[in-house]
Amino acid sequence: MIQDHHTTNVASPGEMRNDRRTGARQRGDVVVADSIQAVVDALATRLGRSVAVDDPAIRLIAASRHFGDEDTLRVRSVLDRQIAPELQRQLLATGITEWTQPTILNGDGVFDFAPRLCCPIRCNDILLGYVWLIESADTIEGVAPNLNALVQEAADTIGVLLYRKMLLRERERSQAESSLRLLLSPDREDRVRAVTEIEEDSLLASTGHTTVLVAEVDQNPGEDGTVAMEAAADYIERRLPPRSVLSFARGRRLVVLVSGSRPLNDSTAQEIAAQLRSRFVQLTVSAPLRCAVGIGGHAKGLEGAADSYRQATTAARAALLLPMFGDVTSWTALGPFALLLRIDFDQLTKDLPFPGVRELLADTEKQILVESLEEFLDRAGDSSRTAAALHVHRTTLYHRLKRVESVTGLDLDNGLDRLTLHLALKLSRLNPARPA
Repeated sequence: MIQDHHTTNVASPGEMRNDRRTGARQRGDVVVADSIQAVVDALATRLGRSVAVDDPAIRLIAASRHFGDEDTLRVRSVLDRQIAPELQRQLLATGITEWTQPTILNGDGVFDFAPRLCCPIRCNDILLGYVWLIESADTIEGVAPNLNALVQEAADTIGVLLYRKMLLRERERSQAESSLRLLLSPDREDRVRAVTEIEEDSLLASTGHTTVLVAEVDQNPGEDGTVAMEAAADYIERRLPPRSVLSFARGRRLVVLVSGSRPLNDSTAQEIAAQLRSRFVQLTVSAPLRCAVGIGGHAKGLEGAADSYRQATTAARAALLLPMFGDVTSWTALGPFALLLRIDFDQLTKDLPFPGVRELLADTEKQILVESLEEFLDRAGDSSRTAAALHVHRTTLYHRLKRVESVTGLDLDNGLDRLTLHLALKLSRLNPARPA
């Protein structure tokens, strides 16, 4: 018998199980979307008016065909799937999130669009979105004598569909968060188990390359801050390819893992980090929190994600402590701080064998000496450039350096003494208790 030289690809049981699970999720999403669209189309046909359904953030979920009643806003929202952020804030400020029945939003001249009937979509007292009909109050009442009842009935039906989808998503999100926590664990057995879970459950479309981003705030974010973190992660997830993001928020930290078949290039990683931070800041404008984002190194496969996470955490800490790095920085940009940030500064200060160095760093009246010394050491001992940078005469600089030697008992002509002082200065920058 002649063998066929073409190899037949036969899926393994694990691959077939993954395909079934992924397919089931996708089919479930399609069924819900189709069901909502059917309700929207039926209501629009019965009323002879265009109908749209938005989520709680006023992003389009479904829309019917138009009946000549569309305005510019409706056309743009259908094309863009959302409205401008400023208009979104204005609409939410009207209090529509608290409405319990269909109500006309006429704008009172504030909004540049036709009046609308807005009906909140709720299920189990959870706001899940809005049903919108365009037209003024007088015109819309002539469409059907029981208009509000028809719209409310449609909203109730859509609410059940969205609630089921929300429960499914929450279950999947909880599973994904649990797997991601294990993946970033310092325990190797946890990481191995997480890799198996992520691959078997098809939580990621590709695991060829991963990069971890960490957003960290400078104080306890509270419940509202945690929700803002999760919303920022969701914002990023919607802008990247499907099943390429896993995330979780814990304490002051938001962790986002981005995966793909190719490594995430530096400019894209910076852009994602900036968008993540920007979205969080927008969502916490009423109670501002200082937020910094660190970008870990690129890892091949899932096995290196824990290293990328550790690096991203260090980078986020550097951005919070050191203004020189800005609000977004990467592990590769940290230079010596990548190592210094892993040192216990308090313990190092206690163990430092030079009491004069502690005195120099702790005395607020000697900060001009610290500034001059750091500038001198950063410029490799070039007194001319240092004096120019400090806008002082070289004689003044020499006088300050002599005072440093007197206080510390160290010799700036000695290479090891210079190294000791330089390290002490850089480490002191990482100490939150250091005088500003």
